Amino acid sequence: MRNLTTLVLVGLLAACKPAADTAPADKAPAAPPVPEAKADGPAAATTAIGLDGEGLRFVDKASGKTSLLAFGVPRAQAEEALARVAGTLDDRSTNEECGAGPMAFTRYDAMTLNFQDGKFAGWFLGNEPGADQYSTMSGIAIGTTRAKAAESVTLAMVEDSTLGEEFSLGSGENVVGGMFAAPGDSAKIDALFAGVNCFFR
Repeated sequence: MRNLTTLVLVGLLAACKPAADTAPADKAPAAPPVPEAKADGPAAATTAIGLDGEGLRFVDKASGKTSLLAFGVPRAQAEEALARVAGTLDDRSTNEECGAGPMAFTRYDAMTLNFQDGKFAGWFLGNEPGADQYSTMSGIAIGTTRAKAAESVTLAMVEDSTLGEEFSLGSGENVVGGMFAAPGDSAKIDALFAGVNCFFR
């Protein structure tokens, strides 16, 4: 009887053994997981970051007081300011062939700071993890629809843009630019940017 019980247990264990991990030949490999955004700088709990046509605007969440990190400040100052909210930078890179001339970049999750001649020259916010940490002072952010954006600010489409559904928010020299993911009023903002960017038009 004991031997019979042992044989039954062995049989059950064999039946429960998972099959070997084999993927069908026609199945594409799974994409690597997207890392979560950090937003873990020492001031992340008390400071919000506003997107601005003149740079980045830091907002005290308690008082509403703002301070502008303006285009033209040294690279080290810009990196230190953003790191206090966004956390450690992800990478640095350069491109010698940008339409605006050679540029350097520092990326923090979805936000990339652009530099020329060692100075903060522009920013680019992509539709990536961490993008929800940023918006304009009027509340426009990645994912805002065209109809909603047009309700709060002047929105002008850029005609014949080689970048797709490109638009500008506001008026004057220091506008915030962006791109919709598709045409139509329900299309959502897929990217926002200001200052000098590495675009080829």
